[in-house]
Amino acid sequence: MVTNAAQHFAHSGSLAAALSHFEKREGQIELAAAIEQAIKQKNHLLAEAGTGIGKTFAYLIPALLAEKKCLISTATKHLQDQVFFKDLPVVEKLLNRKIAVCLLKGRNNYLCPYRFEQTAQTATALNKKQYQQLQTIREWSEKTTSGDLSEIVTFAADDIGLRSRITSTVDNCLGSECPKYDRCFVQKVREKAKKSDLVIANHALLMADAVLKETGFAEILPEIDIVVIDEAHHLNKIATEAFAEKITSAQLNELLKDLNAAYNQSTKTQDTFTQAINKLDNALQALTDALCTTDNTGQMLLGQLKQSSASYAAFKTLMQDFKALMDEVQTLSTKHEALQPLFERMQLIAHRIKIVFANGKQTDRKQTERNQTDHSQTDHSQTDHNQATNDTDQSPSVSLLEWFQHGFSASKMPIHLGNRFHQMMQNYADSWIFVSATLSVNETFDYYQNALGLPRDIATLTVHSPFDYENHAVLHIFDDLPEPRQAQYTSAFVTAALPIITALKGRTFMLFTSYRALHEAAALFQTSDFNVFVQGDQPKTQLIDAFIHSDNAVLLGTISFWEGVDIQGAALSCVMLDKIPFPSPADPFVQEQANYIKNQGGNAFEQCYIPRAATLLKQGAGRLIRSQQDKGVLIIGDRRLVTQSYGKRLRESLPPIKVVDQAALYQFISEKLH
Repeated sequence: MVTNAAQHFAHSGSLAAALSHFEKREGQIELAAAIEQAIKQKNHLLAEAGTGIGKTFAYLIPALLAEKKCLISTATKHLQDQVFFKDLPVVEKLLNRKIAVCLLKGRNNYLCPYRFEQTAQTATALNKKQYQQLQTIREWSEKTTSGDLSEIVTFAADDIGLRSRITSTVDNCLGSECPKYDRCFVQKVREKAKKSDLVIANHALLMADAVLKETGFAEILPEIDIVVIDEAHHLNKIATEAFAEKITSAQLNELLKDLNAAYNQSTKTQDTFTQAINKLDNALQALTDALCTTDNTGQMLLGQLKQSSASYAAFKTLMQDFKALMDEVQTLSTKHEALQPLFERMQLIAHRIKIVFANGKQTDRKQTERNQTDHSQTDHSQTDHNQATNDTDQSPSVSLLEWFQHGFSASKMPIHLGNRFHQMMQNYADSWIFVSATLSVNETFDYYQNALGLPRDIATLTVHSPFDYENHAVLHIFDDLPEPRQAQYTSAFVTAALPIITALKGRTFMLFTSYRALHEAAALFQTSDFNVFVQGDQPKTQLIDAFIHSDNAVLLGTISFWEGVDIQGAALSCVMLDKIPFPSPADPFVQEQANYIKNQGGNAFEQCYIPRAATLLKQGAGRLIRSQQDKGVLIIGDRRLVTQSYGKRLRESLPPIKVVDQAALYQFISEKLH
């Protein structure tokens, strides 16, 4: 089928003229044609596009040719910037058209002039480095037209704890009542988005806007005809978070800072108000300390909190102190006008607490949102999205408590989205295009469709990678290591890996399924001759850059390195995965999902554990071959890929790489990688 879009991808097409390294790819043409057809027919499409297809151009060209309002949503800022700064200018050139486009980020990327001035007035509370950074930001703020903090290179690399003090959140934004509202960068960029034909945003903003429009009270984004979801495999998790209610220690700490700042402008008296603030501050720290008694990080079902007497007592004290402070703020707000919006903010937090800790059905939030809309004119949905829970939505939910060294969060989130996401998308845009390299499991989209509640008749397309995996890569599975659950497993995995890494002279990623295994492996490498780079020792981009430019280099990473890392060429010739990346059976959210599936008569292992493991396994393996010229070896330490009945299905989820024994592995290294 020849289409308008397809013509641009031909040997003599405009894309070939615009790109010196262009190669015609049948898969790219097929993907572009399917997207164009879906847009023309106002249908939806699930498309899995293997690495190297060129999916960005495949959706940009037909989307822009349609001449409709289009939203492109990504999961990461990196891809968002790539589409805006790198790919879109190429498409504008080949279409000979200037697109009215807006790059739209979350509000914590934009300077809040009001909060900046508040912070500047209390600069004595900053350390020397923060104070110097504040002066840099002040000079920049007088010139910038966007307010995007990424323009300040030093700040983007390390915000040294300032970001939360100079940006706004849904909770602390004063909206149209802000004295600096006419300079609000968030408001300006959202107004620009509403006038643009193309908006490049992220999944969190998209979901915040979709849920806000569901309430009928406000919106972040303009009315949209076409939605393109890139990195679509992340959408289920982000949609689940968008439909959740959450209360965090960070929200409460920010509230205390703002209460102090607002009140101190009105009076310097140390009184019961100050005492109430200090009590809540101490209660926050006491609950964090109690939760971290046995482990610095963890999570539990909220219903299990009573089983820990110290944590439960600290929690009750926190609730009492919050109520006492709220009463104090309500009383004082009649005398101190600056406290009134903070009291309204506390009302929202209190309502959120009520929902999160409720045992039954979520409380209806429509009236609360009506009371707040006139005040803020902003996107309460971004973290407080459920301003209106659909009374007919009976999706099961779970309440979780998570903690870490410096705080905690309590949330109530859906175990399964039911039909809510599908209903929302039907009202949001004519066409939704979902694109990713990892949407299917064993050639079907069932898992993804079920997770988002998508209809079974939605159009699907699988376009395989053009890379020559058969000749450019091999897979070797360690079949003689201990069982993955045994204590000596990581040591055995590293020991088995060392001769291969030595033969390759480094050039290896070792990816682990847990931080415990990562740190154990790092300790084992301390006496080696390799240049070892460990996740967490440096920022991610610096770590990868150091790895690329070092000889005999080995990089150790965990889950965040299983995707989104793109290293082409000989610097990366081997990817090693320690285990099948099954979800942790100790994760209470996973447990509740498994219970839900069982109660529905399903098989939790087949419907939850296997699909999630297959998706992440495919992502991890995808780090190896990133261009037509790349060659490399994939090593997986988990013998269950060979010994268990489900192993064959998981292997089939990988790119089509030939499985070889040890002798063939070293032969490949000798012939192809030296």
